[in-house]
Amino acid sequence: MYAMPLLITCMNTAGLLLEFVPLINWHLGYMGVARPNVCEDTRGITAIKAGIPQAVCVFDNWSYNSCMIHIWIGNPFVLRHGFAEEVFKFAFSGDRTKIIGITPSDNLKALKFIKNIGFREIYRIRDGCEIGVDYVLTEMTKDKCRYLKDGKIISS
Repeated sequence: MYAMPLLITCMNTAGLLLEFVPLINWHLGYMGVARPNVCEDTRGITAIKAGIPQAVCVFDNWSYNSCMIHIWIGNPFVLRHGFAEEVFKFAFSGDRTKIIGITPSDNLKALKFIKNIGFREIYRIRDGCEIGVDYVLTEMTKDKCRYLKDGKIISS
């Protein structure tokens, strides 16, 4: 099975502690409409500040070369303090070269976020979510991930 990242702590400029911990079931309640598949290969990372989840990333549907990603960001400050780096280091561990996302086309906030962190749209499944709402298929490849350099985290 895939190795989980170790507990990692970072200090932001205000001196507030942010912890990155392996996913546990109650973190999934924060995912809302993302609805990841919870199965034996579900893995994830949660950013916690003062005991409260600030961001959750869940991975499922692992293959030898890819996995699917679901992200909830409750506090955008986590993106400037190591969360994205930990997420992509974990997802691209080993020889894996792709992360795949599927997002409803009416979730404009999520689509903007996905594009801003480096995913690109590769296909739309017309009416895939519901009539009038497409599923937007996106991918990020390891070689295009700006959070990694030579497969390693870039220090922020």
